[in-house]
Formats: sequence, structure tokens, C-alpha cells
Amino acid sequence: MMMKSRTSILIAIAIVGSLLAEPGHAARKKRVVLIPKQAGQGIAIVVGEKTRVYHPLSLEKPSVVEVKGPGDLRILTRARFDARTTGDLAYRLLYTIDGAEQHAVDIEGVERAPDARYKDIPSATPGDAEELTLSIGRGQHAVEVRLRDSVPNVAARFLFTPRKQKKTKWVALCPLPPLEPVDLYAGEETMHCYRFSAEKPLKVEIIGPTELRIVTRVENSFAMKGRANYRIQVRHNGEVMQSFQLSSKRSETAAYKSNPKLVPGKAREIVFTVPKGKQRYEIAPLDRHTILGQVLFPQKDAKLGL
Repeated sequence: MMMKSRTSILIAIAIVGSLLAEPGHAARKKRVVLIPKQAGQGIAIVVGEKTRVYHPLSLEKPSVVEVKGPGDLRILTRARFDARTTGDLAYRLLYTIDGAEQHAVDIEGVERAPDARYKDIPSATPGDAEELTLSIGRGQHAVEVRLRDSVPNVAARFLFTPRKQKKTKWVALCPLPPLEPVDLYAGEETMHCYRFSAEKPLKVEIIGPTELRIVTRVENSFAMKGRANYRIQVRHNGEVMQSFQLSSKRSETAAYKSNPKLVPGKAREIVFTVPKGKQRYEIAPLDRHTILGQVLFPQKDAKLGL
């Protein structure tokens, strides 16, 4: 009898171990709950025995979450039913990634959730959770979400699951003149950067198809505290391609070699695809900040030349 009991226990342990090793379980362990920037008080919704915090969506002011890809961003939304609501509900979500083209998602036929309730709003009932999943590419990204109409009230929960990043060896690409080189150091490593601004953008030429990785650091005074928000615009062959919203704190490891009065921000990167043929890009901040930048592309594409 004792031998059978031990065997049963070993089998049970093996089954649990195999389940925890499944990709789905591993992905769930990595999942991160994101709180929108400048989010107000959250709305507690009890589902089963668990409490989840959702954040109200607005008609005028978008909810902004920042993520570092690659990964999948799940946006769960719930409409609010009150005592006067009859029938089901419908609403439209508007979202943009990095200030690019705005997308609309229509959600219809929403019914009261049978297994959910508001923790602090006994007179209302949350609707069923509706899910929108966005595939986020490599680098830093800002996702804005808002409502198209003011009715009904809708709240959202943001969950991000990172994906394994493809291993890439990057090499530096020297921008076109005029240049203003700036060296930073971190420990024994020296980083060769270039200062650029709205008046003096960073300009590069490259032959695709390939990828460009732009690593940026905002410049601040030594007394900097908190976060610095800045926007980077990329122009492709003279036309605006995309704008990126970035946020950074002062770096704890990098410092200037020659100017102790300045402190660099933490590195933030944007990555985008370069189409076939010779391409020209201009990278510039849309704010008054001066930025330090490094431009890189995959070593495997070095044979394309310039």
C-alpha cells in the first residue's frame, strides 16, 4: 500500500511539473498589468472571488500605456449597466500606436456579466469583458485608447505579455553631416552618440530591406528629478512617417565624459522596418529637448552597403 501511495504522489508531481512547463503557463507568469499614465482612481470589479482594477476610458483624454516590445497587449473593456439600462450596450474604441494612424473597434451586443460585480458601486453591474489584442513590435511604444462617444461608461484593464526577442547583432551606422558627437561612459564602456534637436535633426541614409534601431537619451541638467517625456518624429524621404512618445528617467549608469553639468536619461529605443532600395531618414524631437542618439542596423545586412 505504501509503495502505491508513493507512486501516486510521484505521478501527481510529474503531471503538475509538466503543466507548469507548458508555454501557456510560462506566458502567464510573465504577464504584466499596466496602469495608464496619469490614471485616476481605478474601479474595482470582483470576478468570482478575485478583484480586478479597471481604469475609466474618456472621450476627450486618451488613456496612455507605455510598453517595451515585442509582445502582446491585451485590452479588456467593460461597459457599465445601471438601473435605467435596457437591452444590451454598444461602444466604439479608438486607439493609436506611437501617434500613427487611428484605428476604430466597434463592440456590440454587450450584456450584463453574470459572474462580475462592482465592489464599490452596488447600484450598477459591469458588462461582459470584451478583449482587444494588439501585437507590439520591438522597442519602446506608447498606446493611446479612448472612447468615440460618452455613453456608455467604459473602463479598461491593460495586460502585457512579452514575447521572446529575436537575437540580433547590431552595428552602428554613422549619420550624415553635420554631426555633433558626444561620448558617454558606463563603467569601462564608451558609447559614441550624436546630439540632435528639432533644428538639427539626425539624418541617415541606408539601403533596405533591413531594420533601423534608434537608441535615444534625453539630455537633462544634473538636478533632474522624476521623468522627462519627449516625442521623436521620423521623416522618410521628406514625408512624416511616424511619431513616437517616449518617457525616461535619469540614467543610473551612464555619464558624460566631458560635461558634469548634464546627465543623460535612460536609453529608449525605437525600431522600424526599412523598405527595399536606398532610403533617407530624418529623426528629430518635437519638443525643446536636445537628444543623444545612436543609429544601428543588423550586422547581417552590412553587405547591402550604403
